[in-house]
This record gives sequence, C-alpha cells and structure tokens, in this order.
Amino acid sequence: MLAEVRLGVGSFVLAVVTNCWLADSVTTLADSATSMADSATAFLSSTTFLLPALGVKLTEALSLWHLQADHRLICVTGYLLGLSFLLGISLASPFGLYLCFLSFFHFSEYVATGLGNPQNLSWDSYLVNHSYAYGVAMVLSWLEYGLEAWLLPSTKEQSLVTGLGLLLCVVGELVRKSAMLTAGKSFNHLVQSSRSEEHQLVTSGIYSWCRHPSYAGWFLWSVGSQLILCNPLCCVAYTAVTFMFFKERIFVEEFMLLQFFGSSYRSYQDTVATGIPFIRGYLEPVWGGGDQQAQSVGHHQAQSPGHQQAQSPGPAGDQGDHKD
Repeated sequence: MLAEVRLGVGSFVLAVVTNCWLADSVTTLADSATSMADSATAFLSSTTFLLPALGVKLTEALSLWHLQADHRLICVTGYLLGLSFLLGISLASPFGLYLCFLSFFHFSEYVATGLGNPQNLSWDSYLVNHSYAYGVAMVLSWLEYGLEAWLLPSTKEQSLVTGLGLLLCVVGELVRKSAMLTAGKSFNHLVQSSRSEEHQLVTSGIYSWCRHPSYAGWFLWSVGSQLILCNPLCCVAYTAVTFMFFKERIFVEEFMLLQFFGSSYRSYQDTVATGIPFIRGYLEPVWGGGDQQAQSVGHHQAQSPGHQQAQSPGPAGDQGDHKD
C-alpha cells in the first residue's frame, strides 16, 4: 500500500476515533460537573480531561507539521472527511446519514484509486475539487433539505424513501469501487485521448455485467443521496442532469474506446449493456482507430473527451473499464 494511501486512511480513522473519544469525554464531564457540589473537585475533573485532550490535538498538529506539503494536504483532507463522517453519525437524522455517505464516498475514491491505480494517485483523487457545478448542486440539495425541514418537517420523516436511498447509495458505492479495483491501472478519472501500453480492455468481473459500472454506480449513488434527504426537487434534477451527463460522457468515451480496441470493443458493445437504462453509447461508425475490421464497422469523429474532468464519475476509467 502506498504511503499516501496509508496517510489518507490513517487521518480519516484518527479523526473518527480521537474526536469520538473527545465528544464522549466532554459529555461525561458535563454530566459529572453538574452533580459535583465541590468546585475544586469539578476543576480537578475537568483538568484531568483537558490535559490528555490537548496532548492529543498537539500531537496531531506536530505530526502534520513534519509532513511534506503534499502529504499534509492529503492528511488534512482525510481528517476533515473523517470529521464530517463522525458529525453525520452524531446528527442521527437523514442529513446525518447523507453526510456519512458523502464523506465516505470521497474518502473511498482516494483509497480505491491508490489501491487500483497508484501511479495516478494525487490529492485530486479525493474528488473534493470535483467541479463548480458539482459544488453548486451539493449546496442546492442542502438548501432544499433545510427549507423543507423547516417549513414541512413531516416530509423529511419518510423512512421508506430514506431507506431506498440508503440502499441505492450502498449498491452504487459497491458497484463503483468494484469497477475501479477491477479495472486497476486501466481506470482513470479523466477520459483519455491516447492509449498507453498499460491500457487493457477489461471485460471480466463486474464489467461482464455492464460496460460502464463506475458510471452506473455513481448514477445510483447520486439519486440515492437525494432520496436519503427526501428532496423531491433535487431528486428529479439530479436524475435528469446526471443522466444527460453520462449519456454524453459515454458517447465520447466509447468513441475513443473503439479507436483503441476496434472490433474487440464493438463485440463487447453487442453483448453487454452500458449499465444505465436508455443509454446505448456510441454505435456509429468510427474511422482511423482500432483494427481495420472495427474501422469498417465504424465510428465517425467525435470531440475528444479530454475536457471532461475526473469530476465525472466515471472512469475514463470506465474507459478505465475497458481502457483507460
């Protein structure tokens, strides 16, 4: 396991464990302080707690200080995601559950990249800098949840809807991470416009079920996150926007895959679906790529997908799936 992966995992776990201990200790201290008539005893009790707590935080800060700048950023991000995950647990609400899934999604993106394709691992692999549109969509979902919880609190108490969302998020997470690990070095968060020697057409494992499992997984996760929040407006919007995004992304990506793998990928298209209903991918002729047989079956020219960022759920890696 790469040192960077160990740092990310360690920071996430450290945030959950130490701050859970601190929160529990603060609660215990507050309860005991109210029952103490003797102020000296209360002061001694609080000091007994504060000294170890300060020692833990000081140790965390010193550990960060001695790391390289890039490692420090990896640790801080992992730590903040761990804090967010812990906050979600403590809220014990649909929003708290959503926060747990959101935090773990970004954390697991980094870990899965490090395990499956370590040469492409970077801070960007967390996908927390995904895109401006991604950030706006996230904030809008928070606003909808807050407004509806305030004005119509009963709408956020739909256990069946939240349960369905939880199921979709779990399945989506498992499908996506399985795709990333199965594709290994063939997975990339960016659609690739040229084929490297390491790029292989992956059709085994979860790729035998669908051509773009990482996109399918992210699609399920995206819709599920809004079902958890019982956000009717964002649920519809997320479904529509994510569907259109993946429709275009898969179209562009499969154009490149046909250039890379020719008739092998065309045969794969004929036997395995994309994984997202009503998205068929690139089925037109292609010229100038792959083997001669595929070129005759063809593809026309499409714009290079290089402009689509890792922000997108997929593997170029879905390419990654098959290629990249």
